[in-house]
Amino acid sequence: MNEEYGHEPDVPLQPVARVSVVYNLKKQAGSDEPDDKYEEYDPIATVEAVADAVGAYGFSVSLCEQDDDFAARLAEQKPQFVANIAEGRGEARGREAQVPCFLESAGIPYWGSDAVSMAVALDKLLTSRTLLCDEIPVPLCACFKQEQDLSQLPSLFTERSRFVVKPRYEGSSKGIFSDSVAHTPDEAKEKIRRIWGRYAQPALLEEYLPGDEITVGIVGNGRPSVVGMMRIVPVEQREEFLYSLEEKRDYLKRIRYEGPESIPASVRDQVGRFALKAFQSLELRDMARVDFRLDSDGTPRIIDINPLPGLSPEYSDLPILHRLSGGEYNDLVRSILRSSFSRNGLAFPARGSR
Repeated sequence: MNEEYGHEPDVPLQPVARVSVVYNLKKQAGSDEPDDKYEEYDPIATVEAVADAVGAYGFSVSLCEQDDDFAARLAEQKPQFVANIAEGRGEARGREAQVPCFLESAGIPYWGSDAVSMAVALDKLLTSRTLLCDEIPVPLCACFKQEQDLSQLPSLFTERSRFVVKPRYEGSSKGIFSDSVAHTPDEAKEKIRRIWGRYAQPALLEEYLPGDEITVGIVGNGRPSVVGMMRIVPVEQREEFLYSLEEKRDYLKRIRYEGPESIPASVRDQVGRFALKAFQSLELRDMARVDFRLDSDGTPRIIDINPLPGLSPEYSDLPILHRLSGGEYNDLVRSILRSSFSRNGLAFPARGSR
């Protein structure tokens, strides 16, 4: 196995002094754009939190937005390593691979998965197919690209009574609303057309799973490990719950995050094993967050995998679940850094955070 897929290379290790944090800055959507257009991007507070956590280990840290001047700015900063949190520009399904592709072509090491894994993981249909090949449980799903595809709907509703309609390649719950569950073929048609019109991409119909929602954090490479998990529960119980865009935007009032002690031991074991297997199936690197829902039989099924999980210390799921498992934010960033440095043959500072 070579270092691309998690092998930790032999010494000598190379020292690193300069690190750049590459990001996309969140901005207000235009009047002619969906209001969640830039939902995946980060506010400056998150960028600075990542930079501060990285800088705590003695590195000189620069901020580098992925904008029109990205290449020139990065060349001026001359980083020896990049902490990449950029989601990519535009609407193509390969957008999360943009910065990794650029860094690979420039020979600059960075944390996180490579361009291929980033692109596959953003595409929920390709992810589902890949996991199925490795016998990892996922929901039943079908893809709808054009009007003639809608003829599949009646037969699908004979197999399952409820489906979630979502975009094929979006993150941060974009396109998943409180009313995204369809109960009839006609409801599904309406919601599929909404995805087409709003996001200009195929829609996925995914069976609605009625059980708990659980998310798991993974860090590492050759031997990745679970760094925490949590149960996501609505404050007000309801028959159908989706961790939707509306819920995430108002999470302080609408969502309760419960630590691993709230999850039965048998379920903790299952989701941990499936999360690690999925991480390795997609050949991810350094970090990821794996989202599950339990089906009616209590079996955990993977509904999403994020190899570029949010790192806001306040509201991102990975730092929250790590904290609920007894960890601290700077330690999480340190674990990701150490994993990536080791994979890239770079020397991590011996001293702790200042």
